[in-house]
Amino acid sequence: MKIIPFSDLKDIINEGDVIALAALSTANLPAEILKTLVDQYDEHQTPKAFTFMLANDISDYRGDSYDLDSFVSRGMVKRLITSIITGSPKTINAMRNNDIEAYYVPQGVITTHYRSQTSASPGTITKIGLNTNVDSRYSGGKVNTRTTEDLVSLIEIKGETYLNYDFPEIDVALLRGTYADTEGNIYMTHEAHLGEGYSVAAATHKNKGKVIVQVKAVIQSGRFNPSDVFIPGKLVDYVVVNSNPKYHRQVVQTQYDPALSGHYQITEMREPYIALGTRKVILRRAAQYLLEGDVISIGFGINNELSNVLEEEQANHLVQTNIDTGVFGGLISSGNYFGMNYNLSARMRHELTWDFIYNDGIDVAFLSFAEVDQYGNVNVSKFGDKMNGCGGFIDISQSVKRIVFSASMVVGGQLNFVNGEAQVETQGKSPKFVKEVGNIDFNVENARKLAQEVYFVTERAVFELTDKGIKLIEIAPGLDLERDILANMEFQPIISDEINITQNDIYQKTWGGLSQVIKSEDRI
Repeated sequence: MKIIPFSDLKDIINEGDVIALAALSTANLPAEILKTLVDQYDEHQTPKAFTFMLANDISDYRGDSYDLDSFVSRGMVKRLITSIITGSPKTINAMRNNDIEAYYVPQGVITTHYRSQTSASPGTITKIGLNTNVDSRYSGGKVNTRTTEDLVSLIEIKGETYLNYDFPEIDVALLRGTYADTEGNIYMTHEAHLGEGYSVAAATHKNKGKVIVQVKAVIQSGRFNPSDVFIPGKLVDYVVVNSNPKYHRQVVQTQYDPALSGHYQITEMREPYIALGTRKVILRRAAQYLLEGDVISIGFGINNELSNVLEEEQANHLVQTNIDTGVFGGLISSGNYFGMNYNLSARMRHELTWDFIYNDGIDVAFLSFAEVDQYGNVNVSKFGDKMNGCGGFIDISQSVKRIVFSASMVVGGQLNFVNGEAQVETQGKSPKFVKEVGNIDFNVENARKLAQEVYFVTERAVFELTDKGIKLIEIAPGLDLERDILANMEFQPIISDEINITQNDIYQKTWGGLSQVIKSEDRI
């Protein structure tokens, strides 16, 4: 391991390199390394033509740092391999305009594949992604027409069909830790997430690439417990020491909060409870599918606020929430507090969390949807002018037995909730229950093979996936079945012989009934 100044990076990172990062938004992002590369390009117009591999979007929401858009807007990126882009608008536009090659593949597959890049392994072979947009019989994860190389192919083993993901070898790993000791060992002492940096470093080292780690300081070897080493020094080539704290933020919202890295527990939530409205009503109804002791996977989108509802209802202790980044239990924040997770019961490396999910660690997944068709297929990644990607949606939805999909029923619909009833103020402009989805991220045939229990919860109605299709099982009190439900769907669902009316207490400003529901033996 060598400790080098940032200026030496110009002699290490070359034109056309495959670069891997292990960050989520600002967390674990080596922003000063990125700044150095961008400044070098601005002065010399090199290096460029990078391939970026990253499981999550790296986004500087504050506007005063460096992220994916900083590279893409300068034409420094040739190809992007990721799972989700939500906070990088220039990158999304570049993909839409065919300015760069781009792939969206499942987050868990990206995160765990680094361990498959060994001389003893044939690569990543998995059923994750079969019969979805990632499958080579569909788009193979290609985002646009400029993207032509196949990264995904079919393979048969013992009569079973799998997907073979063929990812490029890594030339440079750009990683971050809190400290490096004098032997090159990396510690994540102040980081909010552990990430997949260890596996990225190992895969890069195997390829004789360069592992570069940005840290806050270099400490004497032996100062910390050896069990706290995240990346052993053998895998680290270079260490650069951060000189400006702005480029080493723990999360977007704060430079450093020791509670986010588990050094103490807070006594109350830092974010306000959600106001009564469509999102809160949906989450309250969706939460009624929980059983005491459930381990929950919380997806990106509306369900990120589920922990907020659980905490308000004093039901958080009855279940264990999980985010696939490696966050277990505690208070999972949302909205402007997204990524600020407190009082965790466990933190795990990102790739190990996917091992946990793939090995039946999750009892129920709470996921969002953008479109649902008459068969039960779901689109979450590409709709209208949106090109968000699948994130961990495909991995999770093909790994659990019980799924609750949640979203508003109609785009642009407006409802009021008065005296325990729902009242439609605006019906909306376009339905989410469509004849055919534009992109398949959840395939109903997979669900049948896995014998999954699947529900779709909206503010107007609840649906269940059956062998014959989507079945309407419940409507909100105060709504008209024909006018407010069926007229806002492009297909006629199966209608239950006995349609239930949603219990009206969830439409009150204060509820207080969730704990009792979760503890009960009957599902509502």
